[in-house]
Amino acid sequence: MRSVPGFAVLSLAGFLPLILTGCEIGSTSAPTADAGLAIHGSVHGGQQPIVGAEVYLLAANTTGYGQPSVSLLRATSTGYASSLGAYVPTAADGSFTISGDYSCTPNTQVYLYSLGGSQGGIANSAAGLLAALGNCPSSGNFLSSTPFIAVNEVSTVAAAYAFAGFATDATDVSSSGTPLAQIGIANAFANATNLAGISTGVALATTPAGNGTVPQAEINTLANILASCINSSGALTGPTNPTACYTLFNDAQSAGSSGTMPSDTATAAINIAHNPGANIAALYGLSTANPPFGSALGAQPNDFTISLSISTPGVLGLDALVIDGLGNAWFVNSGSGSGAFLSEYSNLGAPISPANGYIAAGGALAVDASDNVWIIGNENPGSGLFELNNSGSLISPSTGYTGLPNQSGGIAVDVSGNVWVSSFLYTISEFSSSGTLVL
Repeated sequence: MRSVPGFAVLSLAGFLPLILTGCEIGSTSAPTADAGLAIHGSVHGGQQPIVGAEVYLLAANTTGYGQPSVSLLRATSTGYASSLGAYVPTAADGSFTISGDYSCTPNTQVYLYSLGGSQGGIANSAAGLLAALGNCPSSGNFLSSTPFIAVNEVSTVAAAYAFAGFATDATDVSSSGTPLAQIGIANAFANATNLAGISTGVALATTPAGNGTVPQAEINTLANILASCINSSGALTGPTNPTACYTLFNDAQSAGSSGTMPSDTATAAINIAHNPGANIAALYGLSTANPPFGSALGAQPNDFTISLSISTPGVLGLDALVIDGLGNAWFVNSGSGSGAFLSEYSNLGAPISPANGYIAAGGALAVDASDNVWIIGNENPGSGLFELNNSGSLISPSTGYTGLPNQSGGIAVDVSGNVWVSSFLYTISEFSSSGTLVL
């Protein structure tokens, strides 16, 4: 799995540090293509419709990193095509409809890419916008889950930061075909919904689960930076007389201040996510001239890293954090007045375990290759070594596996599935994958 330099998380006491470009369950059987039903939406630059934009429906490639995205639309149905594939154009009000013109393979990751068009009669070929639709349903129909899609600068920032770890540019989004890679890219796409409303194109202040704080002002600032170029002719005069697009593209190159200069604003957003500490002053300066999105930053930030703070209600002390193969976070609440317990949160930051956790436990944690969780218990339910499956059900006896050394400390799982436990008494014990004391 890949990480995203520009999409980090804030770790605070009482807050869950959540890795957001994590994982998702991939299909192990050969997928089949399903005919899709209608997708309705609109494309706006700032607050104005973009007319005549080319709207592409793309899926992340699963044959390897750095590969081109897969076009899903059929030119025989849409009547329009370019070198990128078939597309549908936006109408005078910026609206578009994709109806019966596509098929998507279940469990692949899908997004919209809008390119070009004009505002007020001024064409801008550099206007690139994104919106992440996410996992293709088994029916291939996004209508029930995504009745309307708002494509604008905010949706572009949300998509770019969510899946930047898997993107070279706006039309090259991919992963390998391994199960873990498919888990990772699906979790990445899903986190776009933590940043912006798919049907509104508005930056969120709180995650949909209700327990996460979203940097709304920073997202709006990044959207305003993109809008400075989109709401123009796209001209690239400079550097003596730089236009907004020239400044954006020059300061959002593939390596930040060097590398390949982007040709559209969607790729520029991905490059900023890749290099969140590059050229902050120049980029921030673009956001202050006639910003279309309110609630933006009032001062230049240190960088353009986007982070979510996930609160964990009832947790007074957070210890022994581990991430399983699905991207879910397991941790020990060590500060509760009723004793410490084991909790689990989803890769999107929502609680999965009950309010009082799965079991009472206060020791170290480890996850094995089967996504089973191993934990050192405390005096309640007994000082033992416990094993739970990824649904939180006990595999070990209710009192744990026997043979745990006194004053146990750390825990780790080796490649053979054996579990090693250290003690503050300078001993190390080994347990088999079935919980039997070996050493």
